[in-house]
Amino acid sequence: MVKKEHILIPKPRSAFILVRCSNCNAERVVYSHSSMSIRCRQCNSLLVRNTGGKAVIYGVEVNRFA
Repeated sequence: MVKKEHILIPKPRSAFILVRCSNCNAERVVYSHSSMSIRCRQCNSLLVRNTGGKAVIYGVEVNRFA
């Protein structure tokens, strides 16, 4: 395991995520460390809940953009 200080190009721990709603299959791009709760635009169900750190994803994660 390499120490964090010795990594030449550090990679971010956060990313943008394409999330699909479980109810209506609508897709939305959200931030993995979102600071606010995000709802689906079509059916208003909760997709992402903020926790103060890494957000909790209630939908289906389709793709991760690092």
